[in-house]
Amino acid sequence: MSTREKLLAGVAVIFFVCLVVWVVRTTPNAPPPMERVEPPTVMEYEGNTIAEEKDGKIIWELTCDKLRVDSTTQDMELINVRGKYYDDDKIWSLTAKRGIYDQTEKVIYVEGDVVIVNDVDKSELRSEELSWLTEKEILTAIGEVNVMNDDGAKLLCDKIEWFAAEDRITATDNVDVTNTDGAKLLSDKLEWFIGEERLIATGNVKISKDDMRAFADLAYAENDFKKFGLFGHARVLKGVKEEGF
Repeated sequence: MSTREKLLAGVAVIFFVCLVVWVVRTTPNAPPPMERVEPPTVMEYEGNTIAEEKDGKIIWELTCDKLRVDSTTQDMELINVRGKYYDDDKIWSLTAKRGIYDQTEKVIYVEGDVVIVNDVDKSELRSEELSWLTEKEILTAIGEVNVMNDDGAKLLCDKIEWFAAEDRITATDNVDVTNTDGAKLLSDKLEWFIGEERLIATGNVKISKDDMRAFADLAYAENDFKKFGLFGHARVLKGVKEEGF
């Protein structure tokens, strides 16, 4: 190979190397992967009403100032709740600061200054929390429960349950009942069978009225207290002058 040919070959090699370097350096970087933007799963509405019907009649309804709906689960969060439960000829009105409706379990849960008022006799229930199992028709109030009738009767406890289908109310823990005539009952648990007009108190039962004091493990009353009984370590004291137990 002549000197001229060798020179041309060298130039060709150098040119090829420079071309490769230029291609590598000027090839743009691969674009970054596009971020997948998920649509929001929670939708927010200003003011709304949810309700449930049975046999063409509204059983309950809830309204609120603000409603948030999870589009995936259909669960709902309600702010400043107002509701109504239609019980034959009675209407129970509800107010609370916040509520949640679990679409899967069919449970309404409210909390914060919970108040329920019977629109007929104006009896009232107050508690810290309250839940309503719509399909089982069970209402549960928890936390400093206070039930008051317009005639002055009052029930205090830590938890109360209303089994609507059974027409039965159960109060538990630190039960304290004051009747319109001044009679007082303390117990661990109190069951009220509404249709039967029957009360059963169990656990550390204490009853006071005027100068009478009664103690037992179980006490029951029927027919508007016309029939009454004490069982288990029962004793009755008369002529007690001191207040309380």
